[in-house]
Amino acid sequence: MMEEHLQALLDAALSFPVAWGNMGRGVSTPRASVYRVGGLRDMTLQGPGLMLGRLQVDCYGKTFAEADAARKEVCATLEDYAGGPVQGVFLEAIRDGFEGDAQLLQRVSLTFSVTYRD
Repeated sequence: MMEEHLQALLDAALSFPVAWGNMGRGVSTPRASVYRVGGLRDMTLQGPGLMLGRLQVDCYGKTFAEADAARKEVCATLEDYAGGPVQGVFLEAIRDGFEGDAQLLQRVSLTFSVTYRD
């Protein structure tokens, strides 16, 4: 449910394609990929509580400037977001890099913690 909610939010807000779990179709840039990289359920005396998940969002571009512009759009959309099943989204880390030895795509990776109802 959280995945569908955030996918719909990103699809509506971003000016470029974003895919969950893969690079998506086509070769246009910029683009983004979202991956769940961790999660932990809070347990209470009443039973299962909220989930604390970690999402990695990889923003790709032909140049670093293009990848970084995609990063800014993603951050503007997700940072401090709350709505639907999502209680809060918080940026934890940012990393720069490139994809593959040929450096065909520049990448800026973001790690967000997401508190949500499962």
